[in-house]
Amino acid sequence: MLTADARKTLFEELLWEHRELVEAHDKCQVLPEASIDALKEQLANAQREKEQLIKQHQEELSAQKTSYQELKSQLVQLGLDHAKALEAAEADAAAKMNEALENASNATVVLQAELEELAKARKAAEEKVARLEEERKECNQLILQTDNLAHRLFPDSQTYAVKKVNARRPSQSQASLAVPWTPNDHLVALNARVSHMRAIDRNLSDIPDVASQLYRTLWPGEVVPDTFSLISDRLKGAGRIREWQCSAARAGADSVLRVACSWYPELDLDALTGVREGAETDLDPILAAKRQDRAYRIAEYAEMRTFIPPPHGVQDYLDEEEDEAEEEPLDGAGAGDAPPEAPAA
Repeated sequence: MLTADARKTLFEELLWEHRELVEAHDKCQVLPEASIDALKEQLANAQREKEQLIKQHQEELSAQKTSYQELKSQLVQLGLDHAKALEAAEADAAAKMNEALENASNATVVLQAELEELAKARKAAEEKVARLEEERKECNQLILQTDNLAHRLFPDSQTYAVKKVNARRPSQSQASLAVPWTPNDHLVALNARVSHMRAIDRNLSDIPDVASQLYRTLWPGEVVPDTFSLISDRLKGAGRIREWQCSAARAGADSVLRVACSWYPELDLDALTGVREGAETDLDPILAAKRQDRAYRIAEYAEMRTFIPPPHGVQDYLDEEEDEAEEEPLDGAGAGDAPPEAPAA
């Protein structure tokens, strides 16, 4: 079926052909008879061309119509295919969206569960940290109390403890030694006290035997007491040792007089009550050195192992010095430096 434009075009073509035919007819009226046959032939040719053109136009219109139908069918088919594809895409998108929503919902549930687990773990960690902090404070307090107790029990260890703490502080970026001790300082001090007492303890087992041997040496012939406390009471102080020093002096003097008397029987012993002033053996350095050398050689024969008590009415001057030393108060005795107080744990 021809469209309006196609009809209009065909009508205009036919109109122009009609005009050409009219013009040709008018020309034929004036032409001679001889050219009429030629004109008829031209007209027949024109008619044939016209029919050929009409046929060609019809074929082209038919081809266009066929092509239009094919294009229309293709367009309809494309529309149907597009609709199907759109429907399939919408269905696929809806399915994917539903799947994504389901996955998101599941992920939300899993994430919520993980968040709850993390919250529980965090709470447990905070409780553990608080418990460890409390235990640390208790441990620091225990260290402080233990070190103070060790200081009271073993006051002699304070010097070693302070030395260890002061030696450690510079390595811990603590230059000031006047800062109160920290729990770590008390721990170092406690370790120093224990190490010191351990070193002393290694020799404690030998003390009773050594004390017994010392007792037999200082009091030869006496029975050694049964208990260590009695031995310790007798060994306190240096009185007995000083008595032995005086005994050794008496033994040395006796040895010298024995030699002198053996060479000079007429020697008046009563005249030997002291040193005579102005004696050449004191003023002359050579004679003094010779006298000392001879005395030291004679002293080798003195009986040093036998205790010689002082004669009746004579008191050793060393005992008097010992009594005076016992009467004088000992400065700072028992007042060892206490460890600085640590801050409250």
